[in-house]
Amino acid sequence: MKKRPEHGISAAQAPHWTEPVEVVRAQLDGVMNHVASGVAIYEAVDEGADFIIVDFNRAAEKIEQVKRADLIGRSVLDVFPGVREFGLLDVFRRVWQTGKAEDHPVSVYRDERISGWRQNHVCRLPNGWVMAVYDDVTQHKRSELAARMSEQCFRAIANYTYDWEVWVGPTGRVLWTNPAVARVTGYTVKEMTAMPNYPEPIVHEHDRERILRAFRSALKGGAGNDVQFRILSRDGSTRWVEMSWQPIYDESSHSLGHRESIRDITARKEVEQALQQSKREKETILDSLSELVVHLDRDLTVLWANEAACASVGKPREQLIGQHCYQLWSEGDEPCKDCPVLKAIETGCRTEMEKTTPDGRTWCIHATPIRDQKGQVIGGVEISVDISGYRATDRRE
Repeated sequence: MKKRPEHGISAAQAPHWTEPVEVVRAQLDGVMNHVASGVAIYEAVDEGADFIIVDFNRAAEKIEQVKRADLIGRSVLDVFPGVREFGLLDVFRRVWQTGKAEDHPVSVYRDERISGWRQNHVCRLPNGWVMAVYDDVTQHKRSELAARMSEQCFRAIANYTYDWEVWVGPTGRVLWTNPAVARVTGYTVKEMTAMPNYPEPIVHEHDRERILRAFRSALKGGAGNDVQFRILSRDGSTRWVEMSWQPIYDESSHSLGHRESIRDITARKEVEQALQQSKREKETILDSLSELVVHLDRDLTVLWANEAACASVGKPREQLIGQHCYQLWSEGDEPCKDCPVLKAIETGCRTEMEKTTPDGRTWCIHATPIRDQKGQVIGGVEISVDISGYRATDRRE
């Protein structure tokens, strides 16, 4: 078996190397000392079973965090025990045997001392030695992986976000949109990104000018929140949406356009419209009554009053709301001692009483507690009926 050269090679120790070393070093000195890549030169021993480190440049010292003087003449398997698992030892053997250069793919080298991503190009020198020119691409690989993870996270979040997300470029063209576009608008991702004059074709004509103004503002770097408008779906139906948008910039503060987040609020709008319709119907019915109907909270503050109640004090509804009932009807500074609403709130039961006002009129007053979803009393409704005519009839009889 051929003896491995010891650390610090000399002509006496390795006479068969003297001429090749001088020739090769003269030819490679500039490369070894001036390139940024790591360069390592090996001689095969034991018919390629092992490789001895012949030279190691400064860049390689920096990459591997070792000194050249500590490596020369030593086995690559001793210095870099992970080289076999890394796959580079097999590359050395093939190149040494065939003379055909190979690129070892970017891979992770790891042993107990160091680890990192390495990219190697291996070739055979004229004297039969094997040279590896390589780079530490760990930082680049980490950045690449981080970017890939960032992109994957972005797409995982964006593609599975329930709301419709749109990235509009500085020129106003849709650069990207998530699959929610199909659910909200009926258009596919491909159709939306190819849509000319976005967003004009999908905005309802009654809201178009307002939204186009907002869109122009967004192209100039403006932001906006919770703007509601109607869109026209691909099937011609109308849907309500709520949109927020904000500008996007790169690391150099150059505009990348803006992002739009659009939420389908059609169901909410339908509920709101139904509630508004119900409210209008309730008000119409209550305003048609001759009885005084007043909705009060626990502090006897007026929350709503029908037209008859408003007429009784000669004020519009807007001026009654927020005032205490005893200030409006009794012109006092505190609740009436026999207030039926207070009694209904305190007892949680419907109460009824008759009361004669200073103008000589007699009223039958009904008070009903109002409860929240948990059953807690949160106020009351007072309905007052003028029964003066009935009482006058009773007195005559």
